[in-house]
Amino acid sequence: MADEISFGNKLMVGFLRIMVFILIVILIAIPVLIVLDFLGVLEALGMSS
Repeated sequence: MADEISFGNKLMVGFLRIMVFILIVILIAIPVLIVLDFLGVLEALGMSS
């Protein structure tokens, strides 16, 4: 019985997994967008001012 995980703990672990996934996506997107901006791809797509 002591090995069971409560609903609150499952909810917290799920929330933290989602937050870590979002953080990783943001950290990957930043250098990718910097490189695309440097190469002029964003201006060609009309996404840069």
